[in-house]
Amino acid sequence: MLKTTLRNLLAHRLRLALTAAAIIFGVAFVSGVLTLSNTLSEAFKKASATDYQDVSVDVRPTEDAERDGQVPALDDGLLGALRGLPGVASVRATNTGYTAIVDRDGDRIGGRSNTNGTTFAPGPDGQDPKYRFTSGHGPRGEGEIAVDERAAKDAGYRVGDQVRVVANGPVLTSVLVGVFTTDDARYEVGGTITLFDRATAQELFSEPGRYDDIAVAAAPGTTEETVLAAVRPLVPSGAEAVTGAKLRADQADEIESGTKELTQVLLVFAGIALFVGTFIIANTFTMLVAQRTREFALLRAIGATRRQITRAVLVEATVLGLVSGAIGFVLGIGLSEALRSLFNSMDAELPPGPVVVAPGAVVAALAVAVVVTVVAAWLPAHRAASIPPVAALRSDLPPTAKSLRTRNGIGAFLLAIGIVVCYGIGRTKDKATGDVYLIMGGGFVALVGVIMLVPLLSTPVIRFAGRPLSAAFGISGRLARENAVRNPRRTAATASALMIGLILVSTLSVFGASLKQELDRIALRGITADYGVSLIGEIPMDPAMAEAVARTPGVTEISQLRSAHVRIGAAADDESGDGTEVVSMDARTGLGLLRADFVKGGPEGFADGLLLGEKKAKDGGFTVGSRVPVAFPDGQRTTLVLSGIYEDDGLLGEAVMSNDTLTPHLDRVVDTDILVRAAPGAAGELRGNLEKALGDNPAVKIMSRDDYRKELGGIVDLLLNLLYGLLGMSIVIAVIGIINTLAMSVFERTREIGMLRAIGMDRRRIRSMIRLESVMISVFGAVLGMALGLLIGVLGVNAAKGTSELTPVVPWERMGVFLVLAGLVGVLAAAWPARRASRMEVLGAIRTE
Repeated sequence: MLKTTLRNLLAHRLRLALTAAAIIFGVAFVSGVLTLSNTLSEAFKKASATDYQDVSVDVRPTEDAERDGQVPALDDGLLGALRGLPGVASVRATNTGYTAIVDRDGDRIGGRSNTNGTTFAPGPDGQDPKYRFTSGHGPRGEGEIAVDERAAKDAGYRVGDQVRVVANGPVLTSVLVGVFTTDDARYEVGGTITLFDRATAQELFSEPGRYDDIAVAAAPGTTEETVLAAVRPLVPSGAEAVTGAKLRADQADEIESGTKELTQVLLVFAGIALFVGTFIIANTFTMLVAQRTREFALLRAIGATRRQITRAVLVEATVLGLVSGAIGFVLGIGLSEALRSLFNSMDAELPPGPVVVAPGAVVAALAVAVVVTVVAAWLPAHRAASIPPVAALRSDLPPTAKSLRTRNGIGAFLLAIGIVVCYGIGRTKDKATGDVYLIMGGGFVALVGVIMLVPLLSTPVIRFAGRPLSAAFGISGRLARENAVRNPRRTAATASALMIGLILVSTLSVFGASLKQELDRIALRGITADYGVSLIGEIPMDPAMAEAVARTPGVTEISQLRSAHVRIGAAADDESGDGTEVVSMDARTGLGLLRADFVKGGPEGFADGLLLGEKKAKDGGFTVGSRVPVAFPDGQRTTLVLSGIYEDDGLLGEAVMSNDTLTPHLDRVVDTDILVRAAPGAAGELRGNLEKALGDNPAVKIMSRDDYRKELGGIVDLLLNLLYGLLGMSIVIAVIGIINTLAMSVFERTREIGMLRAIGMDRRRIRSMIRLESVMISVFGAVLGMALGLLIGVLGVNAAKGTSELTPVVPWERMGVFLVLAGLVGVLAAAWPARRASRMEVLGAIRTE
């Protein structure tokens, strides 16, 4: 039996090739994801291997202090006190923040977040051991910088050149005095580093005389815990002391968590591709079993048992899975690099490094290939073994009506349950976030039901939809329609693969269109300023930027936007409680540039009062005129009068107060955005004036209301296109399934096609018949997928209304595109099978049994 099984594999290798392709693509996705995960993890670990190596204790601001503009007293006094502690060998103080150099073309070097500026901290010998200079020296005073070797090369700068530098304020022009290499993790993962003298770094990233990081190194023989115990009593308010061991452990956990999250997301799409591939594999083995009915009957007649027949089919599946898995794994290595390039093109800023192939990835790829193939082949194998030897001598036994009726009954039941769950939750008024997951669960149950009902739906739907094709293409169209409904199970399995992909794509399209509409509404209604000024990557801006904007010709009003976390209401007395993110703005101009739709009260009293979103006011039990307890980031407490309650939106957040109220409680004042009103008739030329006033800073974004709307919509489109791309593998596998089905159908209809040729049907009509059959199956699967996807999407958006203001939007134009693409998929998938059918030799085809 083993020899027979292996001979069958070789005999049917052409028929199995397309099935192998489906497995290969699915496994390549899994392999690529695991390889990418291992590669990124290894790159991050290698880069961070030397980070914190010489740090025993690190003193730094807490996350809350950094977030809320508080600057702890990490100063020279503390530095001296730390140096004098027993067991301390050295102390290194630095300031770090966003910095990018500008090349000769006026473009930034580096990405959005991995371009850093930091302090050059030389020892008594004038050298900083973290940086090895290949030319020049470190910065020694104001107006001097040093940059890493990679950035200098990319920008084309040499020592002595004038270099424009952007940080969180106006553009700086400095002299390049040195070029260096370093083992700093930020550099190793592809970032750029700019070095400043101590005073400049403090002014840019903190405050004069203050540091944002002090690294303490222990003397030989002194443990980190001993140093930590000595350091802790000296740590000022708003700062914390952390051992080097904890820093290294936290960094390792962060690396593992980040790569794990990315891996899990990508594996979901790989799982979808494999799920689709399962239909193709099962369909292929079902057709192979049907075509080899006499072969299995003869084996049974000469003594083969049912177990041996089942085992023979499963051995074929196992060998096919192993071979396909090995090929898929190799392709997955290349796919991992393609995925890395894809994410980097979207500013993901993944680290460079060689591809890492882990043994676990090899085992996982082969295991997935074998398991998926064997599971898909189990039912066909069981059917092959269950046919009695004598009855099996009749080829092409149709499936019993009873089995199809049972399948239809179960499918209808599951579909009904899924629709009831989705519709019932969608109509619920008070929804929670968990309802969205229930909608997804209901949608999945409905999907299973539809998959089971596809054979029932295929015959009437294709017969009805195929009438125009029959009328347009004559006999070719009529035969194509009859061939498409000849075997409902086969048609269902082929169409279901494409249907699953279109369900997901259609659902995502509904959510994307609904989100874009809501973002449009928020941007067009909420932003009344002519322009907004900000820095890329949500980097806070120095107030000097606002001063430059205010002096720009054509500007009549501006408002600086700031933010901090403030404890409001009952939380004001709970120092361990979470704060509310407050947006602050100019008391005079702010609400004229960023609109608030008041449901109660208004802007009167806003200058020294408080505004709350509707939900926040309701949760706190506040009404207009209430005196609301407030605890600011610096620890001071007061009560503010609630002057207005506004509709919740994504621009104002939960609470708003004036800059005059919030700013005195911030150690370091920075702006998140600057809103600008143009003088009458000056809006058109104001953008250019602002760019000039800000020094043609490439890190600055100057955006009109329409720009905001387009950017928000662009983000949604970018995300959708990424998801479409990840789902593309499933669509490719579905196309392979259509090709496979048609090719094997052509093979089993060889004699029939020969007879058609013999009675006068020419090659062109044969090709048309195969193409039309393919188009009918593709469009049938696409229509079912889009219908169910739109239903799930609309109900899902309705379910999300408890946590958002989304209104369902059906992107009909995209649905039309998907339908046209489904037709093209059918045409392309039929190209090879149609060509093969038309080239059959007539007499040889008629003699085929």
